[in-house]
Amino acid sequence: MVLAPFPPRLSGTHGGSRAIAQLHLRLAALHPLALIYLRRPDEPPADEALRRRCALVQEVVITGSAEARLQRRARELHAEVALLRGVPLWVSYTRSARYAKAIRDKVAEWQPDVVQIEYHVMGQYLEALGTSRARTVLRQLEPGAATAQGRNSQRRGVGRVVSALDCSAWRRYERDLMRRVDAVVALTPQDLAAMRELAPTAALVRIPLGVDLPDRPADPVGASPPQLLFVGNFVHPPNVAAAERLADRVFPKVRAILPETRLTIVGPNPPASLRNRDPEGITATGEVPDVRPFIDSAAVVVAPLDQGGGMRVKVGEALAAGKAVVASPRAVEGFGVTSGEQLLVAQSDDELADACLTLLRHPTLRAELGARARAWALQHLGWDEPVAAFERLYASLTR
Repeated sequence: MVLAPFPPRLSGTHGGSRAIAQLHLRLAALHPLALIYLRRPDEPPADEALRRRCALVQEVVITGSAEARLQRRARELHAEVALLRGVPLWVSYTRSARYAKAIRDKVAEWQPDVVQIEYHVMGQYLEALGTSRARTVLRQLEPGAATAQGRNSQRRGVGRVVSALDCSAWRRYERDLMRRVDAVVALTPQDLAAMRELAPTAALVRIPLGVDLPDRPADPVGASPPQLLFVGNFVHPPNVAAAERLADRVFPKVRAILPETRLTIVGPNPPASLRNRDPEGITATGEVPDVRPFIDSAAVVVAPLDQGGGMRVKVGEALAAGKAVVASPRAVEGFGVTSGEQLLVAQSDDELADACLTLLRHPTLRAELGARARAWALQHLGWDEPVAAFERLYASLTR
């Protein structure tokens, strides 16, 4: 049985949705799998391919943007009060009595051997398992405490006070949760170390993400005029920070040297700071039906993230597509790539701009880099090994 905080979709608008869907589509071919997920009214349901393959798919709709403003504000106030009691904000926003009942009903009916919790926020539903003997696995797609700490360091004023409370709540919540489950799955060595420091007695294992490998590579050179591309869902604060860094501090350095260059920012919910900047050579598309044409036409895919944890699905997908990638060290955590071989890694704004300029000036170089990236991805980034690692984990728990 799998518990998820949003609809898993193979082509979802954020990496977590795709990572959940892609893993469990494969596991559902090996075991009867029940998927129970939360959905906001403005979200599409779980992917149809997953629905066909799973033995059971059940959704529970929770408060979302379609509700009246007064109802939304009441929920926010409840979350703020809960925060003072040590409950992280996202945990409060994903609390649902109907969802807990759905778990109780299906656990009684299914008697699962393993319950996998996707994301820490779903750990609040452990109590709904009741007296079930199911072994529990928490997959930490992004550690809550470490991510909250990174966000807190960027905040100022009143926002920093709320962020500090949330950060403290995450440490307590996550420490307790990792001690209660039978196994915790981390994606990167950095996440593993942070979790071990927070909960030394937790049973930790690292299983990295895979990505869906496209049948053919994208255009390794891109269209004209040359474009830098950033892809992300802007509900996720680290994506907002990275896109603003790229637009405000990195891209102007590039355009000062190569003024014909454009920056395209693709993904739902872009903040006002990224919109209406066409005179600066910047286009924020919002949500698009298919991101592949944008990847195809890009000269360079850029990922200048300096917040958050986990593995960046968009980086893996760009490598698998055979594109030239410029990324920060944090954006490539967990992949095991080498700068200069599969992509270019740069830290400071100047270094990121210089790396982009190098690739923009030399189409042959970005084609060669993209070819090496795709060859490496085909060997290392598929789902076969992660699926096998989960099979070994489940066998060890239920032996």
